[in-house]
Order: sequence, then C-alpha cells, then structure tokens
Amino acid sequence: MEIISGANRIVDVATVCLKAEEQPTYNCEGARSARMKRSFDPAYLHFGSIPTFLSECLFMNSKEVLIMEETLLKKLLLIVNPVSGQKKAKNYVADMMVAFEEASYEVKTVLTEKDRNAYAITKEMGAEYDVIVCVGGDGTLKETVCGVMEGGKDQPIGYIPMGTTNDFAKSLKIPTKDVHAAIKNIVNGTPKPVDMGRYEGENFIYVAGFGNFTAISYACNQKLKNAIGNKAYYLQAVPDFFRMKPYYAKVEADGEKFEGKYFYGALSNSYGIGGMPVLHNIGVRFDDGLHELVLVKWFKNPKELVALAMAMLKKDVIHNPNVIIRHVKEATFEFDKPTAFTLDGEFGGDMMEAHMSSTEHAVRIILDHELENE
Repeated sequence: MEIISGANRIVDVATVCLKAEEQPTYNCEGARSARMKRSFDPAYLHFGSIPTFLSECLFMNSKEVLIMEETLLKKLLLIVNPVSGQKKAKNYVADMMVAFEEASYEVKTVLTEKDRNAYAITKEMGAEYDVIVCVGGDGTLKETVCGVMEGGKDQPIGYIPMGTTNDFAKSLKIPTKDVHAAIKNIVNGTPKPVDMGRYEGENFIYVAGFGNFTAISYACNQKLKNAIGNKAYYLQAVPDFFRMKPYYAKVEADGEKFEGKYFYGALSNSYGIGGMPVLHNIGVRFDDGLHELVLVKWFKNPKELVALAMAMLKKDVIHNPNVIIRHVKEATFEFDKPTAFTLDGEFGGDMMEAHMSSTEHAVRIILDHELENE
C-alpha cells in the first residue's frame, strides 16, 4: 500500500504581537490557508474567520506568544486505483491533492493494490476521515461504497470516474471525460442520498443481472481494456453473439410473478448497462428506495431481436413488447440450473436462487447538481 501525505501542515507556528492600545494581529507562516493577517480577539481566543484552536501557548519576556496552531481541516481519504483510466489515474494524483487542499481538506492518498482493494482500505482507514473520494471504475466505486456502508459512519463519497464504462457515473451526471471537472464536482458539490442494492447479503451499486452478454465485463482481459478501453467489450461481444441462449427463470417482485425463458434479466438502478445507455425513459429514480426490474423475453424470431435493437438505439425499450419493466423494492429469481450473475461488472456466483432488494438512501454521494430523476 502506497501512502502519499498531503502538503497541508497540520501544525503551524503563529506569532502573536501584543501591543498596548492596539487590536492584536498575528502572522502565520507555512499555512496556505492563513497567509494574510487576521484579527485576534484575546477574550475569545478566536482567529478571525479561520477556524482554529490553540493547542499550546508559551508566553515569552518579549510579550510574544508562540502558538502551536492546529487548523481544523476536514480530513479526506483519496483512494486511487492506479490501473484505471488505462493506467493514467496515477498521473492526476498531484492535481487532485492540490485541488482538495485548496478547498481546505487535509488529504491522504492511498493507492490500491492487487491484494488490497478500495473496500479493504475503506474498512481499515475510513473511520478516521470525514470524506472519502475514490478514483477508478465501477468496481472501485462499489468497493468504496461497501466499505462505507459496513463502516457505519456514513461519510460522503466523492467519485472521480476513470473506468472503462463508468455506467453509474454517467447516470449521476458525474463528468467521465474530464478529470478536473470531476474534481470540481466534488469541491463544489454537496452530499446527495442515493439508493443501493442488496444481493444475497452483499451490496451492489447499480446492477445485479443474468443472461446473455452479462459476463463480458468480467471475462474481458484487463490488459486489453487498458490498451483500447471500452472497445475491448465490443470485441468480447462478437463470439458471445453466436453463443446466445435462453435462460429459464421464475421471478417474483413485490408480489407479482413472472415465468418463462429470458434473454436477459436484472435488478438495476442506472440508465446504462455495460456502457450502453439503454434504460432511459423508464422512470429511473436514484433516491426513491426502488430498483428497476428488467426482464427481456427470449426472441421467437430474428425480427424481434432487430426490433429490440432499434428500441435500444432510440432509448424506447419500455414500449417494446418483449421487455418487462417494474419499479420494485425486492425480487427473487429461481432457475432450473445454476445461472451466472453479474454484480456491477464482476462475477456474482452461479445461482439456483437469488434474492435482491433496494436499500433507500444507503450512501451519500457528492454532486454539484441535483439528482436527475425521470
């Protein structure tokens, strides 16, 4: 684990000049946030508009006071996946730290490692921090969210997306192509409550699904993703197209039952799945305590497949007769044989039965705009 300390000085030395019949002032050296002279009220021991407290005072014969001043900055944990953004994420760490420090945060940066992911870092260190910011893809965000939810402190989460698809970031309108804009989103934003999903005792951020093409995200070679980005998924989809098959399932969601052969099924809370923004205009809300049940029936003929593809391009899947959409609190899936699930782009296990639910206002994600709910 690599830790990069912030540039802010937690302890600064201030010299207070006490002069008769004058309002005292102090000069503070070394603190970027306190380089100007500020008024000092000796009655209340308060330094002007800069929030501080005095940890130690030493009165000297010259009537100068040497003050060990500890600046009350919010503590920010910056978790960076160095292989994200086609291995470019680490190049932006310095810019991120400067931006957050200038916004009055005390920053500590930790890089994830193969055997130490964002979940482990958040669980171990997160309780010491007021804000947690993660840099990476959907997987890194999921790990951070799970760590915060299990930690119980409910710190606001900032997200700088640098993954391959960034589905959830796009749904929340977090900038995905401009790192500095994503930083500003955090600096200027406020925490917004957002729902998360629950799958067999495990949390997920935006999708738990089964069916055709769902394995692409975790089956795709990481080196290939680093080299060519989301084009790697398209290459992976070509052979999968010729292996398409129906999945038999019984589904019960908030008391309503469905049964049949399906091309795809999921409980989701996003406009996009697998990099494709196909779930617009179906009434997705991110803070209503509900997830969207999406079931796509198996095709009877090629014409139905083409019709679905056209509906996806037009962002009008809700009117396709082969698509079932419901807004639900929970759902249970039963299969006739072990069926692979995908959880936020990662393998979720081969399941005969899977129970999922929505957790309302599970975490707070920092946004500089209101949630866009359809």
